[in-house]
Amino acid sequence: MDILWSVAAVAAAWGATLGLYQIYPPLKQHGHYAFFLAAIAISAWRGGFFRAIVTIALSSLAVAWMMPPNHSLRIGSPDDVVRLAMFTALGLFISYLHHTSRRAEVSLEESEHRLRFSLDSSGVACWDANIKTGTFWKSHNLPGVYGRSESDFATTYEGFFAYIHPEDREFFHLAQVGETGNERDYEIAHRIVAADGESRRVKTRGRMYMDETGRVVRMVGAVYRTDIKRAMIAPIQPSRASGTEAPAHMV
Repeated sequence: MDILWSVAAVAAAWGATLGLYQIYPPLKQHGHYAFFLAAIAISAWRGGFFRAIVTIALSSLAVAWMMPPNHSLRIGSPDDVVRLAMFTALGLFISYLHHTSRRAEVSLEESEHRLRFSLDSSGVACWDANIKTGTFWKSHNLPGVYGRSESDFATTYEGFFAYIHPEDREFFHLAQVGETGNERDYEIAHRIVAADGESRRVKTRGRMYMDETGRVVRMVGAVYRTDIKRAMIAPIQPSRASGTEAPAHMV
């Protein structure tokens, strides 16, 4: 299937190149192979590294066939040999760039999955507020901790801060456990108000970043609920029937 797809891509590039030569014949003297490079890029994007390599090989043969003398794989000019080598090298470079980019994307996706699992299993949610730019980032489980839906959760720090219980807001502002340079750590147990009006108790630990004047420009935090009983693993008990240990279970 990969070979057939590559053949189709090279055939389309061949047809487009011949059509361009019909429209503007002077291009034929110098060669115009952008359509073949596009076929290589599309092959790498849609089919991966192997399909791109097949497309590069077929495209190189097609380009050699179109170089003088026409309808022959024999290349008469040393300059055309150099051009063909450069074309092949560029095709390989395009494939390599896509391959490394795809590997980085896969690695990032795996890291995100690990992060989601870690947050879900620990019950901890994270947030990052840039006071200077007004941007606000949150982990996927933060709305659940705050008793709100993803769609109506605050997108600014001001809106997020409004979820703190009114009686605890000033305490939240003043809380700190240490200070070093332009960074200040804080840890505070406080209340938040869910969408249905329920008061929840949480614990937040984070860090504030300040500029040269001492103004807070960024805040990050990790928060988890303290008013719910966490699941615990019961100790393994011997089985009465066989004398072997029974599997652990959640209580």
